[in-house]
Amino acid sequence: MTEVLEVESIKGFKKKLNIRQRCFDNRLVSIGDLRLHEATLKILKNRGISGSKQIKQFLQPSLQDLYDPFLLKDMDVAVERIIRAIESRERIFVVGDYDTDGVTATSVMLKFFREIGASAEFFIPTRDDGYGLSLDAIKRATESRAGLIITVDNGITSLDEVDFARAVGVDVIVTDHHEPQEELPRAYAVINPKRKDSRFPFKELSGVGVAFNLLMALRKKLRERGYFDTRAEPNLKRYLDLVALGTLADIVPLVDENRICVKYGLSVVESSCIGLDLLKQTSGISGELTTRAVSFSIAPRINAAGRLYDASIVVEMLLEESETKAQQIVDRLHEINNERRRLQSQIIAEIEQRIDTLESPVIVASGRGWHRGVIGIAANVISYKYSRPAIIISEMSDLSVGSGRSSVDIDLFAVIKKTEDLLERFGGHRLAVGITIKSGMIDAFKDRINEVVVEHYGQERMLKLQDVDCEVSLNIFNRNFLSEIAQLEPFGAGNEEPLFLVRHALVKAVRMVLSKYPKYLISDGESDLWMISFDPMINLRIGYMYDILFTAGVNNGYVSFSIKDAFLSNIRG
Repeated sequence: MTEVLEVESIKGFKKKLNIRQRCFDNRLVSIGDLRLHEATLKILKNRGISGSKQIKQFLQPSLQDLYDPFLLKDMDVAVERIIRAIESRERIFVVGDYDTDGVTATSVMLKFFREIGASAEFFIPTRDDGYGLSLDAIKRATESRAGLIITVDNGITSLDEVDFARAVGVDVIVTDHHEPQEELPRAYAVINPKRKDSRFPFKELSGVGVAFNLLMALRKKLRERGYFDTRAEPNLKRYLDLVALGTLADIVPLVDENRICVKYGLSVVESSCIGLDLLKQTSGISGELTTRAVSFSIAPRINAAGRLYDASIVVEMLLEESETKAQQIVDRLHEINNERRRLQSQIIAEIEQRIDTLESPVIVASGRGWHRGVIGIAANVISYKYSRPAIIISEMSDLSVGSGRSSVDIDLFAVIKKTEDLLERFGGHRLAVGITIKSGMIDAFKDRINEVVVEHYGQERMLKLQDVDCEVSLNIFNRNFLSEIAQLEPFGAGNEEPLFLVRHALVKAVRMVLSKYPKYLISDGESDLWMISFDPMINLRIGYMYDILFTAGVNNGYVSFSIKDAFLSNIRG
């Protein structure tokens, strides 16, 4: 069953709820040799997972289920070229990207090459250098006398740069996961699961996921040739914490091979590097990494370096063997992230002061001095908070740069494309875009983009559609069921944390946690549960009834229910 409800959040926004299942009696159901709660099966069905074999593979993923990396087009060619470089002591130059996916991909490549005794260096561009393989990167490679460049998490659109590298006598192996153009770079090898001629069954690998597949293939071929008969063979399982980190941070779908790598990577007992251990300690994380820890603590610290300064220090931290030197870099990342937070808070506060009306379907805000490395985060926060697309522009004297995010059912890239006559450059996809615009055209752009959205989408499409796994009664939440929910982790894109709805729930009491987070005693007439809210815009009143959206789980051994939104039931208790 599916029911769509149009509701008004207590935050003041309208949205549509897509209720996919109902579960008021959470009985145990046998399926094959599994015995699961009915609600668990319904949640899995929402994700397209059914049948005992498919369910078991999802709940109990195995590294044996990883695909043969040689199914990736050009993998065999790339491996042979790298082996030739290793055997001839030719220097290899790895070119990465400045986000978490790019620096983890760079790090696993360098770790492997160092472990096997190959000669390798790396280069991470800054935001001022621009994204991807650049002429400057190629120049650095030639200055270091490298005969082979391997790109990670970039290069699929670097047609001219690859041609230049070939012209100066440097071979290029491109490993990337972004959408290819019709014409591929004329590189020695191009490894990308999204190639039309690739036989690799899964298309949604992260950049570090593609790099990890290259290392699996390379290790296998070296093993077959007896390379490890006289030296230690790298244990690639130990790299999976970095693979998980990059995959989670890049928000690729957490299904199939991504799910396997992330699930194993988060459970790695011994980190692949001392730098990651120290970064976890500084971030207040003990024990295994979690998706929440990566999303809210680890990845922001790593990304801050690339946003504000130079992400090369992250690779150095992940490769560093000295605890003292690694700690110095970790402390520096902590300082940079605090600066990022300060800039982000300042920009968001200024944006909210300039929002004079929420009648416009797209929020466009601009300001001088807004750091271009932070405006993307600000756009994401504003879009989520106000449930509409947001485009934040850093004004400069001549050309200004902007970053846009959308959290509603609007293809932001398609909308931007209809304003291209006002723009110097633009790019992105349906949920995130980047633009370059003449500063004098910002006001015209603001008017045009709102006209386009109203014309093509109308106000109805502006309502955010939110999938709800199950409408429930509170009595279904026993510890065994909550433990089954935990087996669905890791949560993220493509496998969102299950969202539940309880209707006509009475608020019976409230208490504060850490003096700032309200925890409400919620009753549906049959059962009572304490639910916490971390959203300052959610304030429930004792004695009132609400329809409540919430998540449920077990954190550090404690049962936890978290309120995500609420809608007044118009029934007084």
